[in-house]
Amino acid sequence: MSQQDPTKQDITEVQTFLADHLGIASSELELVGQGAWSKCFGFLQGDKHLVIRFGHYVDDFYKDELAFQYVQEALPIPQVLEIGQIEGGYYAISTRAYGVPLESLGSKDWLATTASLAAALEAMRTAEIATKAGYGGWGIQEQGEFECWSDYLLAVATDSPSQRTYGWKAKLANYPEEAIFDWGYELLKQVADDSAPRSLLHSDLINRNVLVKDQQLSGVFDWGCSLYGDHLYDLAWLEFWSPWYPEMNLAPLKEVLRRLWFENGYAPKNLEARLLASYLHIGLSHIAYNVYRDGASDLSSTVKRMQRLAE
Repeated sequence: MSQQDPTKQDITEVQTFLADHLGIASSELELVGQGAWSKCFGFLQGDKHLVIRFGHYVDDFYKDELAFQYVQEALPIPQVLEIGQIEGGYYAISTRAYGVPLESLGSKDWLATTASLAAALEAMRTAEIATKAGYGGWGIQEQGEFECWSDYLLAVATDSPSQRTYGWKAKLANYPEEAIFDWGYELLKQVADDSAPRSLLHSDLINRNVLVKDQQLSGVFDWGCSLYGDHLYDLAWLEFWSPWYPEMNLAPLKEVLRRLWFENGYAPKNLEARLLASYLHIGLSHIAYNVYRDGASDLSSTVKRMQRLAE
């Protein structure tokens, strides 16, 4: 491809790549979406509905490939068929899911979809990860980086060269929000604990990563942010960002989840403290992210949301 940045490909370049490098005769090629780390195109190969994604980080694609082991009716995960290297990055070809993004649903469809979303959250809570070890982000070895959940949460203040957002802490020193970060981190140190059972988390259930069709989840993908940890984190994620999506009423989702927990003989301990720890971690990590990307307006709204949830 002519571009050094794999996320800058246009349709013509992708069509040529599919034909010349992969020997794929494709049709109906279209841009599906683009996130912070990758760009996605949909296409047909005969009667197969597929997508090809281009990005800088191959580990994200391998995590998507590994996540397929957890697929079930309640947790529809597209299958990665091929991963390869290109100039400047990597590509992955997967089966395609169709639907509208979860966060784009109107209030009526959101309400009708809560049962399916709750079932997916419960499928992740109960996913078999006993043979995997650790907490926090996991890689192609399927091992978490930390020995306990609190270690993962408190590492949010670390600015390491291994992180994609490296350099955020030096930048934060130039923002008045630095004091709020310090306040939130001190509060997180007080509430972070290790009482939660260890579960599979997606940890990015918006941003067009969950599709809905006929009021059922039709695709859950982009597992690059996936963690091992407290399953309440995914619920906290949806609640943290819900003001950005006013149709996302979390009350009915919580009600369905409570019923599922009861039916499955599970009662979460220290629920409020665990949710608070998750809210704080989400807020702090996104302060760091927005400072790294110089997103002043998003930084302000993220700070306000974290403060509101910590009241």
